[in-house]
Amino acid sequence: MPVAAIYARYSTDEQRPTSIEDQVRRCRDTAGKEKLVVEERWVFSDCAVSGTAKGRAKRVAYQRLMDAIESKLVDIVFIDDVSRAARDMLEGAKIMALVDSIGLRVVTSDGIDTAQPNWKMLWSFKLMTAVQQVENTASQVVRGMVGQLERGYQIAQPPFGYRGVRIKDASGRELGTAWEVEEKEAELLRTMFEWRKSGKSVAKIALELNGLEILPPCYRRCSGVPYWRPATVHRVLANAIYKGIFVWNGSGYSKAKAKKKRRQLVEQEFERPGLRIVSDELWAACNPPARSRAIRGGGRHALAGVLTCGICRANLSVKSVNTSCSVHCPQCEQAKRVGGPQHFVGYSSLAAARQALEWCFREVFAGAVLAEFHARLQARLTAGPAKEEAQLRSRLSELDITLQRLKRFALDPDVGEEFFREDLSQARAEQKARQAQLGVLLQRSSHVSKAAVAAQSAIDPLELIQRLIDGEPEVYKVRATLGRLISRFALIGKPSRNVSIYELAFIPGVGVAEVSASEVIDEVSVAFRVTVSTSAMRPVKWLVQGERI
Repeated sequence: MPVAAIYARYSTDEQRPTSIEDQVRRCRDTAGKEKLVVEERWVFSDCAVSGTAKGRAKRVAYQRLMDAIESKLVDIVFIDDVSRAARDMLEGAKIMALVDSIGLRVVTSDGIDTAQPNWKMLWSFKLMTAVQQVENTASQVVRGMVGQLERGYQIAQPPFGYRGVRIKDASGRELGTAWEVEEKEAELLRTMFEWRKSGKSVAKIALELNGLEILPPCYRRCSGVPYWRPATVHRVLANAIYKGIFVWNGSGYSKAKAKKKRRQLVEQEFERPGLRIVSDELWAACNPPARSRAIRGGGRHALAGVLTCGICRANLSVKSVNTSCSVHCPQCEQAKRVGGPQHFVGYSSLAAARQALEWCFREVFAGAVLAEFHARLQARLTAGPAKEEAQLRSRLSELDITLQRLKRFALDPDVGEEFFREDLSQARAEQKARQAQLGVLLQRSSHVSKAAVAAQSAIDPLELIQRLIDGEPEVYKVRATLGRLISRFALIGKPSRNVSIYELAFIPGVGVAEVSASEVIDEVSVAFRVTVSTSAMRPVKWLVQGERI
C-alpha cells in the first residue's frame, strides 16, 4: 500500500492556529475517499510561517516532508490547496518536477490530482493565483503603513533616543503607535552630533561611547558582547528622524533590497517636529551631500583629506619621510604606472601647501576681499531674501499641484502607479531639494540681524590663520573647520621640481562665523591660483605668488 502524508500550514496573515486542525481534517477526508489512512507520523505542519521563498527556511516541517519525498519514503501527499504548499513560482515548479521525475502524487482537497490528465494547467493557475494573493497582501500592508504615517502615527521599532507608546481611543481600541523622546539618550545623541561636527571620526566616537560603557542600539538582539561599531555610529547620525523627519523607503535595508530587485524606490518624507533632537544645520554638517567633502577624523595632518588632485579630484596622500612630508595623487600615479592616462602631476610638499594656504588666508581676510564680504553683509541686512523666497515658494506651489495630480492618476486602479513612478520620483526629488533650499534661506535670514552683522563685521579673522595652521586645538577639529571653510584645495601643476601650483576656493563667511562663534550668514566663495617656489639651497627660502580667479 502506498505511503500517504499530509502537509498543513497557516501563514502569518491568517493568524488562526485552528486552521491547521481544519486542514488536516479535510485532508484525512480526501485520503479516506482514496481508501487511504495517514499515520500520525506522516502529518507535517508549520505554524505562522509564510509560504513564500523567503519563508521556506523557517518551514522546518515542510523541509522534512521534502526530504522524505526525495528519499521515496512518501508516495502520496495530501494538501488542502496549492497555496498551503507553495506561494512561490519556483517552489511550485519544484513540486511539479518531483511529480514528473519520481512519480510523486499530489492530491488537494479542492480538486487537483496529479494522477489525472490536465492537472498541470489547474495547478499552475492556482499557483499563480496564490502568488498574486501574496503580492496583493504586501501592497495592502504597505498602504496601511503609509496610511498610519499620514495619520501621524509611527511604524517599526523606535530608533535610539525614542520609546514607543500605544495610542488608544476612549473605548480602548488601539489606533496606532507614537514615539516619544528619551531625554537621556537624546542628550547623548546631541553630544555625538557635536563630536562629529567638530571632526571626530566615527571610530573615535565609537571608542568614546564604549569607554563610557553605553549600550548600543538593538543590544538585546546581539548574540555576543554588545558594543558600538563605527558603522553603527554612522547609521545613527544619518537617521533623518533626529531632525524631525521620518523618511519612508529611506533605510539602507529598503534601498539594498530594491537594488537587488532592480526597482526604484520613491522616498516620502513625513514631518515629525515633536521628535526633533538636533537642528537642521547640525544634522546637515554631519551628513554632507554625496558630492561634498566628507568629514574626516583620521590622520595626523590637518590637511589630510582637504588636499585634492586637480586632475582626477581624488584626495592627495600625505606621506611622512623623516622630518618632511610629501603630497601626491596615488590614483594618477597608479594610472601612469600601468599605462593609463599620463596626467600625474608629481610630488609636492606639505610645507608648500601650507605656504599657499597662509598666502590665501591673508588675501581672504584682509583688503578688498574682506571689504566685499562686509558689503554683502550690509546688503543682506537691508534687502533681505524676499525675492528669492518668493521664487522658491512659487515653484513649491507648482510642484505640489503636480504631485497631487500624479497621485490621483497613480491611485486609479485602471492606471496604476508604475506608469507614473518615474515622474513621481522626479517631482518629489525636486520638491525635497526646493524645500531644503527654502529652509536654509529662512534659517540664514533669521540669523541676519544688526547684532550679528555688527559682530561679524568687527571680527579680525586673521587670528584664525595661525591657530589653524599650527593645528590647534586638535588636528581633527582643525581639519573639520578647514573642510567647511575651503571648498577646493587642489594641486594642479608641477612645472619644475621646486615649483608647485595650487588652486584654492574659500567661503569667507564660514571663517568669520568660526571666529565670532556665530551662525554662517554669507556663503559666497572666492578662488585663487597660487604658485609656490623654493630654493634648492639651505636654508629654504619660499616665494609665493598668486592671483584671484
